[in-house]
Amino acid sequence: MNENNNDQENVKPLNEMTKEERTNYSLKRAPDYHGKEENVLNKSRTQCWEARDKYYKCLDDNNDNEPKCKEFYDELNKNCLKSWSEYFVKKRKSDKNIQAFLNRKD
Repeated sequence: MNENNNDQENVKPLNEMTKEERTNYSLKRAPDYHGKEENVLNKSRTQCWEARDKYYKCLDDNNDNEPKCKEFYDELNKNCLKSWSEYFVKKRKSDKNIQAFLNRKD
């Protein structure tokens, strides 16, 4: 068994981790992170998630017209690690595709 698999098996649930353990866990999961540790704590996460929510709302309000939501997309990229913003964009598209599939009428 390699070290990465062993690390994944030994991960405690987030609600049982200390603040330091959560920070270290976040650092391992965001390979593009190169700043100070406090940047990945709750305040930064909250700002990132708020930017994501604003971007999603804009897309919802504008029938997924991405050019109309460029300002919110830029804000998402400013407030989130690149890996997080890429994940949020891919996740939304995936969720939309799944919903369209489930709502299809054969």
